[in-house]
Amino acid sequence: MRSDADLKADLMERLDAIPAISSSDIEVHVDNGMVTLKGQVDTHQTRFQVERTARRVAGMRGLEINVRPGQMPSKKHHH
Repeated sequence: MRSDADLKADLMERLDAIPAISSSDIEVHVDNGMVTLKGQVDTHQTRFQVERTARRVAGMRGLEINVRPGQMPSKKHHH
């Protein structure tokens, strides 16, 4: 099993590669292989991208995503 620090580094590197977010938007917590992501993104599409990206990381025991779209006044648009 991979170490928490290793998982966290891998996740942060992958999240950093998503153009729509900056690494400060998402907090990554890893506790004994259980990963929790917290934060805010601009759209549902971005949230989906975060989730998909996180699920690609091997070696996690579990994944909880508390990432909410919206609440960013600078980019308000309705579909």
